[in-house]
This record gives sequence, structure tokens and C-alpha cells, in this order.
Amino acid sequence: MRKRKTDCPCSPSIIHLVFRPVIEVFTDPMMGLSYEHEPVLDRLRDMYGEELEIRYVMAGLVRDVSDFMNEEEKAMDDAEGIRTYCRRLALIYKSEEQIGGLPINMEGFHLFDEERRSSYPLCIAYKAAQLADREKADRFLYALCSACIVETRQVTREDEILRIAENAGIDPERFTEVYRNGKAEKAFMQDLYYVHSLGIRTLPHIL
Repeated sequence: MRKRKTDCPCSPSIIHLVFRPVIEVFTDPMMGLSYEHEPVLDRLRDMYGEELEIRYVMAGLVRDVSDFMNEEEKAMDDAEGIRTYCRRLALIYKSEEQIGGLPINMEGFHLFDEERRSSYPLCIAYKAAQLADREKADRFLYALCSACIVETRQVTREDEILRIAENAGIDPERFTEVYRNGKAEKAFMQDLYYVHSLGIRTLPHIL
């Protein structure tokens, strides 16, 4: 947990320092474990209100799906190998359901395919939400996670991402602009640099 100094009224002769605790959650919207942690974070929000800030840092779990495929899956036809990996990942996610008690539905889970091999578009989407409407960005993130893990929608598709953003109340034109013009990707790269500078190697990670 980190602390941030905030401004406060003070007399000319006495300086009062007030620190607002900050919890940083290093994650990726595709992660079942992060989704299952949300009830705990919600309890902290209820307990501390505006005295506590919870900040999500996009850590980009899957650069390319082949990085996580085993040798048997890599030996298959590319499309079949990815489908087999998704089925294996679905079993892992389903086993995480007991952690937070939130429902996880993995029937028909197909996050990746031959064209959509990375989770980076999801991370970029969250940064786009922050740029487009910061107040609604965390609502969008939860909706994106839920769409992936509960509704098993292929949220690596741009059309799905845009639909989720609009349903979260974010202006679709503004979101689309920053998602496509490189600004959100640049913000994500800054998150990645921060993650690497801290030496974080396992996700999710909380500071």
C-alpha cells in the first residue's frame, strides 16, 4: 500500500500533512483471480470511502498466447492449439471460482484465436476508458472482466470492447478516438514500464 500526500488547509506557521493510502492492483482484465478479488476491494471501499484510493495498473498478462501454450498445443495446427489452450485455461479459471465466490462461467470460452492472440487490447481498452471518462473507467473495467469471465464473450474483439464501453456510459466517439489513435496504447506502455521497473513477475499483484 502506498501513500499520497494531499493538499489541506493550514495556517501560515503550521503545515499539516495528510496522507491518503493508495492500493495499487497490477492486473489484466482477462484474469479470473483479479475478478475474484473484487469483493475484497469492495469491502475496503465501503470501509474507507474516499480516504482510500484503489488504482489499477495494467500489467499485460498475455503478450502472445503461444507464450503460455505447452509443447503439445504448439505441435498442433495453430487454430486447434489455441482452442485447446483456451479449454485448459477455462479449467484453471473455473477452479478459481471458490476464492471470492463470484460466478465464473467457462462454457464456450474462446478469448483467443489465430487473429487475436494477445490480452493487450483489453489493457489498452482500460487506459482508453481512463482517458475518455476517468470516473467511469473502473466501472468499465469490471464490466470488461465480467464479459470475459462470466459471459465468455470474446473481448479481444474491438467491436465487443466498444460495446462494453458504451454500456458503461462512456462516450463511444471519445472512447474510439483514444483507443485507436495511439494515446491509450502509449498509456499502457507506461504502465508496463512501471510494472517492469518494480520487478513484478506474478499477477495479480497488490502493493
